[in-house]
Amino acid sequence: MKKIAILAFLSLAVSTEALSAQLDVEINPGKTYQTIDNFAAADAWSGNFAGQYFAAPQKEQIAKWLFSQKLGADGNPEGIGLSMWRFNIGGGTLEQNGANIQPYQRRAESFLTKDGKHYDWGKCSGQIYFAKKAKQYGCGKLLLFSNTPPVQWTRNGQGYGEKGDNSANLKQDCYGKFADYMADVAKHFGEIGLTVNYISPINEPQVKWDNNRQEGSPWLCSEMKKLLVELDRALSERNLETMIYFGEAGHPKYNFTENAYGVPDKRWKKDPPDEHPNLIIKKFFDPKSKFYVGDLKHMPKFLCGHSYHSHCKNAEMQQVHKSIAAEAKKYGIGYHQSEWCMLPHFKAKDMDGFTPDWFSDNRADMQVALAMARIIYSDFTNANALSWGYWKAMEVNGDHALIGLYPKDGRLENGGTVRANKILWALGNYSLFVRPEYKRIDLKGADDLNKTAATAFASPDGNKIVAVFVNSSFECDTAKISLPEKYADSKVKAFRTDTNSDLANMRVCENTREFVIDPRSITTILFEL
Repeated sequence: MKKIAILAFLSLAVSTEALSAQLDVEINPGKTYQTIDNFAAADAWSGNFAGQYFAAPQKEQIAKWLFSQKLGADGNPEGIGLSMWRFNIGGGTLEQNGANIQPYQRRAESFLTKDGKHYDWGKCSGQIYFAKKAKQYGCGKLLLFSNTPPVQWTRNGQGYGEKGDNSANLKQDCYGKFADYMADVAKHFGEIGLTVNYISPINEPQVKWDNNRQEGSPWLCSEMKKLLVELDRALSERNLETMIYFGEAGHPKYNFTENAYGVPDKRWKKDPPDEHPNLIIKKFFDPKSKFYVGDLKHMPKFLCGHSYHSHCKNAEMQQVHKSIAAEAKKYGIGYHQSEWCMLPHFKAKDMDGFTPDWFSDNRADMQVALAMARIIYSDFTNANALSWGYWKAMEVNGDHALIGLYPKDGRLENGGTVRANKILWALGNYSLFVRPEYKRIDLKGADDLNKTAATAFASPDGNKIVAVFVNSSFECDTAKISLPEKYADSKVKAFRTDTNSDLANMRVCENTREFVIDPRSITTILFEL
């Protein structure tokens, strides 16, 4: 892990005026907003393979990067301290006859035996490894998520749907079985010391999951409600406190509008309009709706959703996030951002903050890290998100992932080497320091996503203040931070991620309040009483 230690992060205003603009930043811990629940990432797709076949030192390194909350002897973080781990309960596409999902590592085991009649708790051992490591490192929450029902119960016997079919790929008589299965997995996990906080039973119901690129299923609204009711029953029957993590819309606009792309989706013309998986907040949290699920025992007062597709232009992104917040407020619920990565079809010319020479296949570099940080800023300040989740924690060749896996001879079964991507450390600028139960607090003076934007958070006891600055420009900014008198003698630390630094400890003077925010960087400043 490359770290750059700067002996003099502090620069006096007299020496920086000519080189940078001054930001007069006022942080007010007395004005609070939402309480943060978690920062998360998922073990899909390659976690099971890495956990089974990579050597112990490589597996331990992955776990340390993802979950450690410690600083090393040099003062640099060992990892990014994720506070929730997402565990994929797969559909059994790895072991089924005629398995055909490509790439290979996207095939997933289930806990069912091949005939679907019994459980085999020895399966998914690689994923169990990382779930246990997460707990050992202090990652406090665990979520189970499903992309497809087990193939034994799907209508076509595959882990993905059929072309032209918008209905759930689940046999009509198997909704209860699928719900019981997910609840049984949660119950078993509890018996082996892994408490399951959430189950996410449905993923991106709006997407055309009609080919073999990964596990997935579309869902209509009545089908979603039917499964949610069954899952609520199954959890209650087992006396589990696990809550349902529902929503996972593939485009954030589907949470509050009919047409995410501005025109009606032709795929849904044959289905009744009220069945279309759009207007998710209204349809499922308006007590007058026939799809209302807000009264289910295991349904929390929040919705989760993804931040894909609307992040190209900063102004549009912020407006979309504000619309989510407004719609959620209307129905008295909160919002969790549960998944994002830089998808392959986005090009530099279409996005704010990217240089024309950005290599479009590089989905984990500093430019993507800055884009992610801008999204996190907007999700927190505009959508009032309670959490923020990245998609893949690890993947072959680092494809869209926090960590790259480089298998020997191209086969995961042969083990291999691992490498941390830049976006790992960029996420750590938030996840390592903004812990569960921290509250977002008021920060004024840095809100320009084209230049420098910042958010601030306070610990429950008020003894720690965390401010994260995202400078997307090519110019320095000097942030002069004003805090209440209570923090006059607080100790200060700062950690920077940029092209040359990976969440590096910047060695600031302990009582300084003036900081240089470098170009194209993400900087976390920690004040501690």
